Amino acid sequence: MSQGELPAYQRRSRESRRKIVAAFDAALKEKPFDQVSVAEIAERAGVAVGTVYQRFKNKDALIPVTLEIYKDRMEQWLVKDGRIEISESTDLHTALRIVMRQSWAMMEREAHLLRAVHLYARLKPEIAGGDEWRKFEEASLLGLKTLIKHYAADIKRKNINRAIGFATYYFNAIMIEKGLYPDETPGSFYKLSGKAFAEDCADMLYGYLTLDDL
Repeated sequence: MSQGELPAYQRRSRESRRKIVAAFDAALKEKPFDQVSVAEIAERAGVAVGTVYQRFKNKDALIPVTLEIYKDRMEQWLVKDGRIEISESTDLHTALRIVMRQSWAMMEREAHLLRAVHLYARLKPEIAGGDEWRKFEEASLLGLKTLIKHYAADIKRKNINRAIGFATYYFNAIMIEKGLYPDETPGSFYKLSGKAFAEDCADMLYGYLTLDDL
């Protein structure tokens, strides 16, 4: 349960929470968090405005919930469509493309949730749970670090830890700039998205990792 959220003891209260969270999720797909009102959430959920306030002290209390939703969907996605299987015969270049395509597909689907959390994690960490966001970032990048270490023999950078650090920074920057703010950052100059964009990113990373140090 997030900060600012009130406990739900009865079945009806839990059902109201489910409806409110679903309505909030739907609203974020259409507009930024600051343009979503409690009245709109209540209308979408089919409940009274007072019911929203019975479950959440204010709209800000819904922010940590978005990260919870994303984590749940990520876990479900990794078990099903997002499961990444790389065989022993898969080379580094192909592996990077697979990981980038899968990661980008998830980002495109759920960017509306992460955008709201990201902004508040930076501006109001006491509301969004800044520590939780940091843990989430670290966990989401663990797979890339593991992948690079697995292909250490193919990496031509002299300092493998430095290469891992840059690769994870590059990956994270792409997800934030192009994934969360596609129209407000330099990412707007590059119009491709989807599979083509993911593969271009993987190609750039592959080139860096396999380039001999001067």
